[in-house]
Formats: sequence, C-alpha cells, structure tokens
Amino acid sequence: MFKNFDKVFKFTFRNQTSTKGYKRGTFLTAFILFIIPVAIFSIVGYVLKNDDDELKSCGAERVYVVDPEAPNADFNILNVTGVEGYTDIQYSNAETVDEALETIESRGEKKSIVLQIKKEDGRLQSRIILPDACELEKDDVKNYNDFIDESGNVFALIASGIDMGDMTEMMKQTDYSVYDADGFKDGTDLYTDAGKLNEQQNAKILPVFNMILTYICVIFIYMIIIMYGNSILQNIVLEKSSKLMDTMLISVSPQALVFGKMLAVLTSGILQLLVWIAGLVGGVVAGLKIFGTMLSGADTVVMTFVKSFADLGLFKPVNVIVGILALIFGIIMYASLSAVAGAISGTREEAASNQSLFIMLLLFSFYAILFKGMNTTNPALWLYLVPFTSAMVLPSGICSGIISTGVAAAGLGILVVCSLGLIILAGKLYKMMSLYKGNKVSLGKAIKMLAGK
Repeated sequence: MFKNFDKVFKFTFRNQTSTKGYKRGTFLTAFILFIIPVAIFSIVGYVLKNDDDELKSCGAERVYVVDPEAPNADFNILNVTGVEGYTDIQYSNAETVDEALETIESRGEKKSIVLQIKKEDGRLQSRIILPDACELEKDDVKNYNDFIDESGNVFALIASGIDMGDMTEMMKQTDYSVYDADGFKDGTDLYTDAGKLNEQQNAKILPVFNMILTYICVIFIYMIIIMYGNSILQNIVLEKSSKLMDTMLISVSPQALVFGKMLAVLTSGILQLLVWIAGLVGGVVAGLKIFGTMLSGADTVVMTFVKSFADLGLFKPVNVIVGILALIFGIIMYASLSAVAGAISGTREEAASNQSLFIMLLLFSFYAILFKGMNTTNPALWLYLVPFTSAMVLPSGICSGIISTGVAAAGLGILVVCSLGLIILAGKLYKMMSLYKGNKVSLGKAIKMLAGK
C-alpha cells in the first residue's frame, strides 16, 4: 500500500526545504525571536539597575539636626530601622544652622552635614546644608533625602518630639507563625514544616501550570494545521493540474503518494517551528541570565515546583511517550483531513474552497476546548476520546496527569485508527478523482462514488 513512500517523501521534503525563501525565513525569524527577549530583558534590567529604588549610602558620619519645634528629639533612633548604610550615623541637635556649621568647623569634621527641619502647612520640610570643608560628594549626599523618604513615618514621629521609650516600643518587631489545623495541634508551623509549605505552593501552581501546558499544545497544533494544512492540500492538487499523476500512479500507490507529500510538508513545517522555538527559548534563557538576580525569589518557587514533578505525577516517562505519540498522530490526523480535501479537488481554486473541510473542524474543536477543556481540575473526558479534540488536549492531559493512562491509551488508539483511515480514504479518493472530468465534487458525493452508489 505504501510502496515507494520514501521516494515521494524525500522528493517533496527536498523541494520544500531547499528554497532560499524557506532557509532565510527560518533562520532570520529564529534570530529575531532570539533577539527580542534578550533586548527586552536587557532594557528592563538596565532600567532597574539604574533606578534609584535601591538606596545607596550618603557617606555621612554625623548629622546635626536643627528642629526648632523638637530641639531635644533623638534622631539616633533612625539607626534602628536597619537600612543598610544608615545604621552608624551619629545625630546631634543644634539650635540654628549657623551654630551647627561653626561646631563642624571647630571640630574639623569632614564628613558631617546639617539637616534643617521646618513645619509648614502641616507638612515637614527638610533641607541639607553642606559645610565648606565637607569632603562628601554632592550626589552622595542627595541619597540622604531618599533615606528620609523611605523612613518617612519614623522620621515624622521623631520630628514631632515623641518620647524615645515609646518610639523604641513601636520599633520592636513582632514574631509570627502560620499554622494549618493539623500543625496547630502538633505545634509545627508551616515555615518549619518545609514539606507542607512546598505542598501548598505546588497546589496553587499546579492548576495554572496544567492550563498553560494545555493551551501550549492546543496553540501548537492549531498553528501547524493553519500554516501547513493548505500547503499539503495544494501539493496534492499540483499533480492533477500538471497531469503528472498519470505517470506517478504507475510506480507509486495513491496512499504512498498522499502520505508521502503530507508527511514531507509537515516535517518541513515542524522543523521550521522547532528552529523558531529554539531561538525564542534561547533568547529567554539568555535574557534571564542578563536580568540577573532580580528574579531570585520567583526562581526559588519555580525550582521547588520543578523538583516536585515526580511527586506530583508530572512527565512520567511512559506518559511522555504516550503524549509524544498523541501529538504526532494528532497532527497527522488533521493533516489527513487536508489531504482528503486535496484528493477531491481538481484545481487550485477548488482546493481553496474545499479547505473549509478541515478548517471548520479545527475551529470547532479549538473553541470546544476553550469552553470545556481549560478546566484541568475536572476535565470532560469526551474531549480526550473524540479524535478532533483529543489531538489537541491528549498530549498535555497525559503528561500532566490530568487523565489516567487507560483513558490516554484509548484516546491514542482512536487517533491512530482515525489517522490511518483518513490516509487510506485520501489515497482512494485521489486515485478515483485523478481521471474524473465534470462538475465540482463534494466530499459526500465523492464517498458515494467511491462506494459505487
């Protein structure tokens, strides 16, 4: 039945991939997909790196505070806030700015500044004065304003003259623990029970992960068929319009001809997509490296989730094999529909019209999954058994453990049978229609002709 299939495959695959347009489009697009995430992460990293949100030290060793409304306020409490670079500054009070400047000059202090505080219209205003002999850089001293903004509430309380003892009580840290019901009885909080905490984190991430995985598989097959289904259809029609089939059918069976052309176009398309995906993934990885440690907190959660794949039943070797087979036969099945449409088409114009045969089924399945298949906690099993929907959701469903191995095996079996049946049907229709002359033939009429009715 599939005699000389390899020759048809090699010939079509060579024609698909040897053109300059195919090569340029493949590698240029992959390069662009690599550059885009690298550029995005680099720009964001550069902006964050130069952002003033990260507080820098002002370099001052002593600050003289001039606050007429709270002349005895102890600003040394600011050292207790624990802000890096601002824990060892000594604070002294002065009645006027001139008095503070004279004190600094008489003591020969080179790294001291004066902080003047005024209250106008219910708001605090602060000004920093640099002595003449100060060795501090002006840009560094500006960082003290940022420190005041960051410690705004504490700074305002001190400037109001609140008692030091009361301030210390307010600055005390409160220890806290989080328990679940069982842990509270045992006296073990979630942060002590790391395993329990990881389980809770994974339980929140898992539904989102399963939904994303399902969506990726759906979009992948959808894009493959949309991009290359018409190409398969047109390739099959080509021999009819150029009268090559009269010669080819002597040495190649119709099934081998149809399957060889279909698989060659799919292989070239999937190869192209894989190159693009590799470029995009490489760009994201390189971009994250450039982005650096800014995602360290999220990375910890993600890595914990990844390490828990085995415990969560994700990506078991057997399931992965079944998932890959389901993905392959799902693509073949939809491609076979386009081959059937091509087999009943006599011209390219008819082929363009008949492509609705697989487009409508593809769109119906796509929207059915969007409405019914994105619920990964309680999935509709019929989506994994009906071949037109299982082609999209079965690979992700078995890999993520949403469905059982038995359901996956049944869905895969139906996919295989359906794919082979459509290939045989396309071959028979192609042979029957190769010598047909007459009005346009619909799929229903062609099947009746094939059955002898």
